[in-house]
Amino acid sequence: MRKKRIFIGSSSEELKLATSAKAILEKDFEVTIWNDSVWDSSIFKINNNFLNDLLKASLQFDFGILLGTTDDKVEYRESIVMQPRDNVLFELGLFIGRLGLSKCAFVVDKELKVLSDISGISLARFEKGEVSSFITAISQVAEMFKSQIDSDINFFPSSTLASVYFENLISPTCKFIIENGGFEEDGKKYSECKIQIIIPKRLNSDVNLQFEQLKRGFKTKSVSFNYAGRPRFINLETEIKDGKLIFIDFPTVLSGINYAISNLLPQDFNQMSADYDQIINRELERFIYSIKQLALRSGFDEFLEIKREDIK
Repeated sequence: MRKKRIFIGSSSEELKLATSAKAILEKDFEVTIWNDSVWDSSIFKINNNFLNDLLKASLQFDFGILLGTTDDKVEYRESIVMQPRDNVLFELGLFIGRLGLSKCAFVVDKELKVLSDISGISLARFEKGEVSSFITAISQVAEMFKSQIDSDINFFPSSTLASVYFENLISPTCKFIIENGGFEEDGKKYSECKIQIIIPKRLNSDVNLQFEQLKRGFKTKSVSFNYAGRPRFINLETEIKDGKLIFIDFPTVLSGINYAISNLLPQDFNQMSADYDQIINRELERFIYSIKQLALRSGFDEFLEIKREDIK
């Protein structure tokens, strides 16, 4: 299983703290600091728009850590207080908006004035200048993130599409099998049935054509059935293997991932890039995870088999 990815944002004055945080976290996570100069992992590319790069980054990472340090003096209700750099607060809001509150942490200097608007965010405080205090704060965040390695279904496009796919196809098919003690095909009743979901290794721009190419590697027969008065019949491909009936489906609903991600990214983002492929692959992983979680909750997990396939 791949390591989850963490983005660390900080002011330029506190890059040493960001580097220290990376050293603590990289045992369990793949960590990128905002100023990383390695081209493959860098957030801000040469000649690219900074905001566009940030929007892209917010879709590439699983978690975000922003370091709030005493960078700017501001007057607040006739008092002088220390606050973090504006860009740090902006990045915090951006990552919370994309990833959700539970996937972001604000690690702040105890002297910092924290805005009331962000009081509900996961805060980990440390004493500036005390190494052990900073290590403890980052370690707390690491434990919080590790507990979410297999986190619950979220609001990413893949999870939404997985929920729709599950409710409209997987769930009624499983219920039909259970209620009928199997499935009858060509006059023979098969009591042992499985649902095999075929997921491509990567998504092309034309997902329907891609699935048509994948189907060529399977020898299947089309079947249809009605369940619980649904307005439309359920249509699936079947294959008989070792006395079992295998329902095989190619979820064209995955085309929605391409549309959703392309709309979430800046218009000038290159869809042929390695970054885009990485974002799409993570969405495919989320789709698979969401289907498995929904099946487990409903007690249908024993029926499912999900396979990643290359076009033959």
